[in-house]
Amino acid sequence: MPRWRGRASAPGLDAGISHSDGYVEQVESARGAATVPTSFTARTAALSGNVDLAPDLTARGRVSYYDNDQTFLTRANTNEQRTWRYTGALRWTPRAGAALDLTVFHNDEHFVTNNPGAPAGANPNDVEFVQNSHRTRATDWGASLLWTQSFSGVVRSVSAGADYHGIRGSDHARIFEETGALVRIDMGSGNQRFLGGFAQVEVRPVDRLQMLLSVRYQDFYSFHGVDDTPGGLGRVASRHDSDVDPRLSLRYALPAGFALRGAVYRAFRAPTLDNLYRGASVPGYILYANAALKPETLEGAEAGFDMDRGALRVQVTAYASRISDFLTYRYLDPAMLPPGFDIGARLINAGRARSRGVEAELTWRPSASLAGTIANTYADSIVTRNPEDPASVGVQQPGVPSHRASASLDWTGPRGIRVSPRVRYLARTNGDPDAIYRTDAHFIADLGASMAVRRDLEVFGQIENLFDQRYIGTNDGFTAALYGKPFTAMAGIRVKLGTP
Repeated sequence: MPRWRGRASAPGLDAGISHSDGYVEQVESARGAATVPTSFTARTAALSGNVDLAPDLTARGRVSYYDNDQTFLTRANTNEQRTWRYTGALRWTPRAGAALDLTVFHNDEHFVTNNPGAPAGANPNDVEFVQNSHRTRATDWGASLLWTQSFSGVVRSVSAGADYHGIRGSDHARIFEETGALVRIDMGSGNQRFLGGFAQVEVRPVDRLQMLLSVRYQDFYSFHGVDDTPGGLGRVASRHDSDVDPRLSLRYALPAGFALRGAVYRAFRAPTLDNLYRGASVPGYILYANAALKPETLEGAEAGFDMDRGALRVQVTAYASRISDFLTYRYLDPAMLPPGFDIGARLINAGRARSRGVEAELTWRPSASLAGTIANTYADSIVTRNPEDPASVGVQQPGVPSHRASASLDWTGPRGIRVSPRVRYLARTNGDPDAIYRTDAHFIADLGASMAVRRDLEVFGQIENLFDQRYIGTNDGFTAALYGKPFTAMAGIRVKLGTP
């Protein structure tokens, strides 16, 4: 028999750079001599490739690098991020319908942020110095193993898997006087370990009915925690939690392109290292982490229908969920603050929250070159029980608009020309849990276009906020209210150098 030789695909190379001189975000009343436009520069590069090690064994690998530099609001307020990501995967297909996938990954991230303060008696909008400088390091690694087998009977597929995820992070904040003298070093650090496993089966009792049943077990462990901020807990006790999350999804196909679907489920979300151990402060204000935070758990259900008839496609989904130990924050009484701070907040688990709403989308495609889509989401998301902050009960959750709508067209013309106008609407949102601060409702128009010059070369352009609408887009109380993005235009080229 002829000897089989492994085959490798051409390596894929992705690289990009983006830069913006930015715009002045602060409202006029918060501007001064220290104010500068918020600017941003980002660079990315990635190398990837595949190789067939055997007829039934394929390996994939990818290495990527990302960095960004941002000046935020004032000249001394800067952020820098550097991230390396490594991913490898093996796929084994021993027989038809069967596959075993092994994936491993590692991320290494460095983050530096400088926050300004103003000298005593000076206008903070006119004079500034670096009051604190954070150096954050995080490593993230893990692996997963997934087995899948397809069948042709009532049971169509079975899959099972296990995964491991480890995270280590530390933050050192150097606090300075206006003379540049070092006052103290605030530090937060910790480790997290996740272990999980799941199983899923797809069943079709009849051809029109699809049933997906799955269950996931997750074990969560936080350890080696340190919270050395003013008034912090120092070394904190380890914490262990686990959860079992089942899910059942159904879809029943009806005649004439209609289908009904529904699902019931439970989910689990653990607090991050940032939530648990990383406090932060600026002159007069401190935000505490909380090492005693518990994971959020969500129980939910949804129902909807699909219609796909010729040029028309419709999807409508209604959902309702209840969240226990909802993660949020509350403002602290002055007596609870350490010396030198006038305002403070602490992350907490609220008793309960609920979210319910309706999502709808309609797409009309009268021809192969033209498609139009309209979409609307209604969300009623409130805290229903919070003994630590009663003022937040019944208030729409921060950053969640009650209404979100959009309408768009996609037209494809000769020579690979594509034009995509879009209009979107967001209702006003609350900026904090107690609805003290709010953003503005706003309509925004965008326009995108691209053209394929050659098979491996494309030029593109994108305009956001075409009519330069002015609105408050961020208003959380941590800084003065900030405007949303004004008229912004971007143009560039995409060159395909290889196929991964």
